[in-house]
Amino acid sequence: MFREHIFSVFNEPDVEERLKLVRTQIDPFFEEAIQEVLPILNGNGETYRAFIAKHARRHSNPPPNTWVAFAQNKRGYKMVPHYEIGVWDDRLFVWLAFETNMQERQSAIDKLKSKQAGFLNLGAQFKLSNNHMAKSFISLTKGNFEKSVKKYRFQKKAEVLIGRVLQKDNRNLDSKAAVLEMIEQTISVLSKIWDN
Repeated sequence: MFREHIFSVFNEPDVEERLKLVRTQIDPFFEEAIQEVLPILNGNGETYRAFIAKHARRHSNPPPNTWVAFAQNKRGYKMVPHYEIGVWDDRLFVWLAFETNMQERQSAIDKLKSKQAGFLNLGAQFKLSNNHMAKSFISLTKGNFEKSVKKYRFQKKAEVLIGRVLQKDNRNLDSKAAVLEMIEQTISVLSKIWDN
């Protein structure tokens, strides 16, 4: 079952062994997701690239999560708005992310404000987070969105992430095909708002 294939990786306590499992069980899934996602993101003449997390600095603690990011920057993704698909030990997420290292934060904030109505129309399945390193998320409501964007403007450590989270017990996680379909749909609707 796909759920066990992905989440069992995080049961391994040894850092080297967990990294091996990430490379052999999760990264191939990310490679499949890349094949589905890049045509969506690059359909409007954009040039998105994929970056699979390497965890190169992990020597003592096993990674608590892993991800693949998509950005229009050859050198990396953290400094620009980007899409991210990732896995914790108990959930899978798909975010449009604005992190602390953004180079042109004010222009991203202005664009977020101008796209607010589109994001708020996404429905209850879509969530909001203020920290890509935490599991927590909140409802994507007008009040939460405005508060998050305001915080992002005035607090250096603040972040804005918009997307979907599937908890480990979600039945869609039984099937890799269902997960890939959810990822495609999520990236598609987010990019129609953000990239247009």
